[in-house]
Amino acid sequence: MTFLSRRAAMPLLLCLVAAAPSAVRAQLVSPPQVLVIREFPKPDLGGPTKEAAKAGKPPIHHIALTSLTGPQRLLFLSGYPSFAALEAEDKVGEKNPSAGTALDRAVDVSQWVYRADLSLNTRDLVGVRYIEYQLLIAKPGRSEELDEWVKMFAEGYKGVPGYNWATYQQVFGTNYYAYLFIARYKSLSEVDSVWGVGGAATEAFNSALGEDRLKKLRAMWSVVVDSEMTNLFSISPEMSRPTDDVIKAEPTFWSPTPASVAKKPAPATASKP
Repeated sequence: MTFLSRRAAMPLLLCLVAAAPSAVRAQLVSPPQVLVIREFPKPDLGGPTKEAAKAGKPPIHHIALTSLTGPQRLLFLSGYPSFAALEAEDKVGEKNPSAGTALDRAVDVSQWVYRADLSLNTRDLVGVRYIEYQLLIAKPGRSEELDEWVKMFAEGYKGVPGYNWATYQQVFGTNYYAYLFIARYKSLSEVDSVWGVGGAATEAFNSALGEDRLKKLRAMWSVVVDSEMTNLFSISPEMSRPTDDVIKAEPTFWSPTPASVAKKPAPATASKP
């Protein structure tokens, strides 16, 4: 889904993956206004990161993503309706020192705000198993051009069924000029459709914009983009703490019942000569 770094027109299939305390129903249908991302080294499903995943009591919620490509890491995504709601959660954490200690082990924490003006349709989490995580750093002083650039993608894909995205801009963290796009896939077979060069979606996009605007879109890449990185993650239900509404929407995924394990026959004992 890398805008123009790999081909002239890329589809953007983006949706919300963050749990939103104080707005439990909204988290299923609309993006939170504030997104907090905590990054940990990729775990082995045990040790300190496992403790962090299960630390705390509601309303501390997050969706856990484990990397399949790029740097080996684990991301906790938590969503809030406002910074005031984030402050309220912090106060809950102060009353639970063990939760604070575990979450403080994050190697990086960033806070983002939702850009509705740069987004096109949003979808729920039901059935989602993989996340494509695109981090784009804009060149300083090029915010207006970048806004125009992303809106051109929205215009091109608004008539293509199934295409949607939510956009976030970093306000606290490592880079004020960082923009985040989070794509959702129910299966990796959907990646074939997204990356299919010359497919129906690409043709519809090209037709909607026209050759002149496509040339402008390509030219704007070098003007607005300083750097870009796209990686693939899988959702880890074991290390996530979704809200009750998310669990109820898909209980077998978020709270799987351990399957009964059939007893294996004992290995045959070699007979003595």
